[in-house]
Amino acid sequence: MDDVRPAPAAESIPVGLWTIALIALSPFPASALAYCYGPAAWAAPAMTTLLAWSAVTLAFLGGVRWGLETREPRPRILRQAFSFLCAVAAAVILLSHGRVPEIWILGGFLVAFLIQWLFDHQTPDTPSRYPVLSTAVTGAAGVSLALALEKAMNG
Repeated sequence: MDDVRPAPAAESIPVGLWTIALIALSPFPASALAYCYGPAAWAAPAMTTLLAWSAVTLAFLGGVRWGLETREPRPRILRQAFSFLCAVAAAVILLSHGRVPEIWILGGFLVAFLIQWLFDHQTPDTPSRYPVLSTAVTGAAGVSLALALEKAMNG
């Protein structure tokens, strides 16, 4: 007989973890809404907040991925390198603020979030709750960045 193992049951996400995640994600919609619909005086600080929070969050996700990989008996160097490159990409995109048009910066962050999300969802041996949380982060960032991008493109 074949040795067939049942798929592991999905881990539930504790309420406390969801609470922290939602609070941590709140700068995305708050800054995007302030940029798009707030008074003109709020636009620049809201954009700065959105870009800075995007960089912090991308670097954080890279750190989480790094931590998940370091628990492996033989950490995979390419996964660790990609984790580090998320933080580098976040810094490069953020530091381009004021040097390139905002639409390119917003688009760059949007692409970076989507790439990390794709990477996270094909990474083996992660806790089953991680893809759900990664999707929540990427969704909040993606919708917020897309809203701001539309405003930046069309005024």
